[in-house]
Amino acid sequence: MTILKRRQLAFFLIFVVSVLCARLGSASDTAKSAVMPNILVLLADDLGWGDIGLHGGVARTPNIDRLAQEGVELHRYYAYPFCSPTRAAMLTGQMPRRFGIVQALQARDPGLPAGLPTLPGTLKFAGYQTMLVGKWHLGNSSHPLNSGFDDFYGFLGPEIDYYAHTSRNRQVDWQRNGKTIQEPGYSTFLFADEASSLIEERDVGRPFFLQISFNAPHFPFAAPPEYEAKYPNLGRPAVTRVAMIDALDNAIGRILETLDEQGLRQNTLVMFLSDNGADQAGRNAPFRGSKGSTFEGGIHVPCLIRWPQEIAAGSVCEQPVTAQDLYPTLVASAGLSLENEKELDGKNLWPSIRYGKEQNRGPFLISAANSALFDENWKFIETNDGRTMLFEIIKDPGELRDLILEQPAIAERLQTRLSEIKQTFPPAPSRRPPPGRPQ
Repeated sequence: MTILKRRQLAFFLIFVVSVLCARLGSASDTAKSAVMPNILVLLADDLGWGDIGLHGGVARTPNIDRLAQEGVELHRYYAYPFCSPTRAAMLTGQMPRRFGIVQALQARDPGLPAGLPTLPGTLKFAGYQTMLVGKWHLGNSSHPLNSGFDDFYGFLGPEIDYYAHTSRNRQVDWQRNGKTIQEPGYSTFLFADEASSLIEERDVGRPFFLQISFNAPHFPFAAPPEYEAKYPNLGRPAVTRVAMIDALDNAIGRILETLDEQGLRQNTLVMFLSDNGADQAGRNAPFRGSKGSTFEGGIHVPCLIRWPQEIAAGSVCEQPVTAQDLYPTLVASAGLSLENEKELDGKNLWPSIRYGKEQNRGPFLISAANSALFDENWKFIETNDGRTMLFEIIKDPGELRDLILEQPAIAERLQTRLSEIKQTFPPAPSRRPPPGRPQ
């Protein structure tokens, strides 16, 4: 049995015990389950820090911006440089390098390993309805229904045509619970329609976990003409991408309106975030770099949380939070606990988010093809070809001054720590560009 398979088996056994304990201790208690929050995750695709109105973006995003006004903004939330690693980290609480996921998965690539404990799986065992709408992108060999979700509506691959719902090879990639379907419509709005229907038709006796993984504003760019018409002074392709973000904000507004109509605002935790930074067509200012990079522009993305019952409106959280922290953190927000939390790479940072008090979480790593190790004020970058850089990231968030030669002791300490962590990973797959536009 390989090290990876032994690790997966150990995680699975610990997971079963912990979930059963959580279920017996929490979900079986009717009075407590009645106040367990609904959890709604709104995930954008390739949306940069500077793409939203809150951060100076051109697109009109009043609904996204309002989530910050009504909740908390995580000033230091870190995703991964590509779609698939972020999704893997969010679902499993582990660094995706442990599964060999370091870039955007293609159809021929192995997907998310079977049998891993997941965020939706844990919540499902605790009594939640679990639903995924939108993009999967964790390998065609795996499927949301085998990874903890009760329902899935959307597509499996990295991208689709927004209207035809076809993949790069022009095959329809659009399904409901494993069955391919064909239906007309702009994907962003279809996802909003589906999400609203699921909320309206939910089992009112149970809380729900609903993740809407939009494909906007990911390539191939397409937007309804009436949205492009709002920005007459922009040329192509800029106008199309900005209109896509505007349409995304409209879709989010419709889903939030459904929550209000159903009387669910107060006890629903709404999280909005992006899977990685924008590509070169987008805006990551004031950060350096873009999608695919471990510079801040590739991984430092918007993250907003609203839960009126528990979180003060208009608050700001300076706690560093990563994609792998979302599993234990959201489980904790539901009043549940994980016996295997110490075995995860992610940390439960719910107390910091709720109360605004920063925790000393120790060094943390964002590692795809390239690696970025954070330790207090410092960020150490090691690229796949062996180049290293050091930044005092709190003072220099734009990563303008590389201190690798000026601070050799700090650089050596962080490189040693990075090497120790990397020894627990399988070898990183060779970097290869996917066919067509890079993901």
